[in-house]
Amino acid sequence: MSRSTLFSLALLACHVAAQTTSTCDPRHNASCPNDPALGSGVYNQTFTSTTTELNPNFWNVTSGNAETIQFGNNGAELVIAQSGDSVTAQSTFYIMYGVVEVIMQAAAGQGIISTFDLISDDLDEIDVEIMGGNTSYVESNWYGWGNTSQYNALYHKCDGPQQGLHNYTIVWTADQLQWIIDGNVARTLPYAKPGRYPQTPCMMKFGIWAGGDSKQPEGTIVWAGGKTDWTKGPFTMTVQSIKITDATTNTSSYSYGDNTGDQKSIKAVAGNSAAYNLINKKSAIQSAAATWNSLSTGAKIGIASGVGAALAIIVVVYTIVCIKQRRRGRAEKAIADAQWNEHTSELMEYKTLMAKGHFAVSHMGHGEKF
Repeated sequence: MSRSTLFSLALLACHVAAQTTSTCDPRHNASCPNDPALGSGVYNQTFTSTTTELNPNFWNVTSGNAETIQFGNNGAELVIAQSGDSVTAQSTFYIMYGVVEVIMQAAAGQGIISTFDLISDDLDEIDVEIMGGNTSYVESNWYGWGNTSQYNALYHKCDGPQQGLHNYTIVWTADQLQWIIDGNVARTLPYAKPGRYPQTPCMMKFGIWAGGDSKQPEGTIVWAGGKTDWTKGPFTMTVQSIKITDATTNTSSYSYGDNTGDQKSIKAVAGNSAAYNLINKKSAIQSAAATWNSLSTGAKIGIASGVGAALAIIVVVYTIVCIKQRRRGRAEKAIADAQWNEHTSELMEYKTLMAKGHFAVSHMGHGEKF
């Protein structure tokens, strides 16, 4: 497919590829709530057949349901089967610059789109989009402030994104934005002014939808590669793993200092985020070990001495109890032995008397005497 043709298709689809709504756009509303941060945490999840759900602490499923997200040996399987179907999950946390790495296999099928992106409250957006009918290219795209007059899509060579797992990575900094495919830098975008470069806190989204659905506008259908034939479904996007790193550390949330959408206006609230606390939650044993390791040498010696004394007392008490039980056992055995000896003596005496005929019985007549 020629670059000019791909560019034309991108123009047709620009108005649907960008997310053009926001729950609260800080550029137009000064009272928007803070965005919960990932902060110092690193979210790193590999999905397997033993996974039962997308952890609701980290993901909200905004489109689809439990039946449309399944788990197999290769990862999370997002499934669509009929007109109007789509599956989308979005993170409960935001990052302010960082790295997003997704290992996935795109869904095959004409007009089927497998995608993941970063999206901010003021509609800065960074995309990776893969058409199910295009086995040679994947698309990178971005928007500033949801401006659909921008035509920023480019297509990058990729060998069979629907036939196997590939690594798609976004590296986003204050200086540049890179799309990396299977370890190779496919595209680099240098920093630009607000509205021309994504630079506000973003959540992550991933999902599958049908750009070729007959319900979509004609331009979208053309961009997606043609109309979807639902009789060839269901169509499955497989996500093996997701790793997200927030470049901002020690941050519990982000807020917009003004309505400029400039990176300089973003304020990071210090502290551990809810996501960080969940990711780094320790078991009771790990917590005890961490507490022990944090103690001074003197404190450890004191505790060890105390524990040693307690153990010594336990040993002494146990020894005394054992001695008493042994003494009691010997006394009871002595009594039992004496009783046995007494009974044995009586039995032997009885046997002797019987041998002498002392207990013989004769049949005597009336009036007869011994």
